[in-house]
Amino acid sequence: MAKKMRLGELLVAENLVKQDVVNDALRVQVGGNRRLGSILVRMGKLSSDVLATTLSRQLGKPLTDIDAVFEREVKNILPRYLCRKYDALPLALKDNNILLTAMTDPSDTEAIGDLENYTGKVIEPCLAKQSDIEKAISGKISYSLKDLFNPQVSTRLTRIIATAAFVLVVVLGVAGYKYVQSVKYGKVSRLAHSTVYEHHDLMVGFDRSGNISFLGHSAFSDGYYSASFRDVKALRSFIVDKKDDFSMKQYEWLQYVMNREDRHHLTTASLAQNGD
Repeated sequence: MAKKMRLGELLVAENLVKQDVVNDALRVQVGGNRRLGSILVRMGKLSSDVLATTLSRQLGKPLTDIDAVFEREVKNILPRYLCRKYDALPLALKDNNILLTAMTDPSDTEAIGDLENYTGKVIEPCLAKQSDIEKAISGKISYSLKDLFNPQVSTRLTRIIATAAFVLVVVLGVAGYKYVQSVKYGKVSRLAHSTVYEHHDLMVGFDRSGNISFLGHSAFSDGYYSASFRDVKALRSFIVDKKDDFSMKQYEWLQYVMNREDRHHLTTASLAQNGD
């Protein structure tokens, strides 16, 4: 009776993988519980489907037609995250508490043991292509709360929630800042040739030529202002002279507008001087 070839020997004999690649995989495998086939797939030296057909020949097990065997009553026995973790799919519940389960590697005793501990059933593994198992997991296994709260998914979910919360805080912060600025400083409109400030029933406009328009109604005087000034200094002199006509908020806002324009002109002049 011919001795059954090991997986690595079979892969090399069929020219699917070179011997030095198998040696590297075996070296990595030492001291761990990982399967040789899984290591070769992760190394990118072997496709999962080629591994399945090779295992079929090595183990003498046919590839399972998942659609032909799957029974809907087992769809909730294993959560999706465990199916993906072990590349396994429950197919049918048989007599004597036996659960027929499609696996990419039916010889993976560690995975079988974990699945038996989780389900409380006896796992009867059968061989299937990884691509078929992945497709069936998406199409046949329902999402459950266990999928949502398993460590891998919950970590991702936590990141998503944290990111969404951060974005929301930023958006609300920006909106809140703009609202506070609007309440405190009013509306600022920047047009092609002028800048207009509006707040507290007052409006101050500055054009590029330096002319200033002042319109509006002060809190403690009758009538309506409509005046023009040649520069900020002239406007400031007028505001100081009429200080008692304005409310405290109006006066402070006018000081803010004039100080801001002073800074703007200083910056513009400095840039122009540096440009020369």
